[in-house]
Amino acid sequence: MKDSKAFIMRDSTFADLKNILEERFSTGAFAIFYDVGKGCCVRSCERLMQEHSSTSGLLESIVQRKREERWGELRFELSPDGTGKVFMTDCFEARQYGASKQPICYFFKGYLEGFLSRAFRRPLKVTETECLAKGDKGCIFQINAES
Repeated sequence: MKDSKAFIMRDSTFADLKNILEERFSTGAFAIFYDVGKGCCVRSCERLMQEHSSTSGLLESIVQRKREERWGELRFELSPDGTGKVFMTDCFEARQYGASKQPICYFFKGYLEGFLSRAFRRPLKVTETECLAKGDKGCIFQINAES
């Protein structure tokens, strides 16, 4: 019988994991976190797409679920084609990371890119433009059509 309790990783543990991988693999760790994030969205997106027939319902559901999972507070400002911005306050990936000169939310960037590309049924590209770890008020992701 499968245990229904979710595994919750402490923010500080995730930050330690990121820092150790970055020390070991340098910028290669960024690609690892991005790829892992992109792969992790597949199951949740497919499950939610079965529950919601509209893109707006799907986005509302992901906002609620990620709040419950303590990922942070998401807000979408997207056009009907999926382009626009995503705002994340108190992002789990950045809140215990420490100071950085560049955006560091590679896992969430990959997750978001994979999720939105599936939701809008077209390739979308995500760029993090502001990051809590840089001292910004929150994390902002620009969503563009993949060229």
